[in-house]
Amino acid sequence: MKHRFALFLGVAAVALAVTSSALAFDCMRVSSSAQGLQQSANSSGMWIYFDMTDGGNGVTEILNFFGLPTNAAPCFQHAYDAAVNANPTLPKYFALGNGVAGGNNNGPGVLAHNNPNSNVLSNGTGIDHFDDTVLPVFLAAAPHCLS
Repeated sequence: MKHRFALFLGVAAVALAVTSSALAFDCMRVSSSAQGLQQSANSSGMWIYFDMTDGGNGVTEILNFFGLPTNAAPCFQHAYDAAVNANPTLPKYFALGNGVAGGNNNGPGVLAHNNPNSNVLSNGTGIDHFDDTVLPVFLAAAPHCLS
């Protein structure tokens, strides 16, 4: 179990470093409807849609991204559902920015990172940060789900 958790933390750190445009600024839209998020992700190519509900594939996609076994998806899904019940500001679906915070838009930049009011980056509306909302749930569940 200790080795799997250490592996998870290592993979998470490397993935965050490697995917700078998507996760270093980790901007995610959470204020639109699921249908609106999905349509904008499909049409623009600048957003990646995640459905974190039981019928969605968001948990599996996140596990795939971090190179974790997808057979742990039910455990992580249960942990995420419990976290949403405890904190309704956690998104049930969101669109993660893919180059919107720089890279594809005339150089480096951010959507909300420089906002001095940092609590707006995890309040469940507008632009939130993946590592302030979704990632902590996965990290907390990892020791149990990967054992």
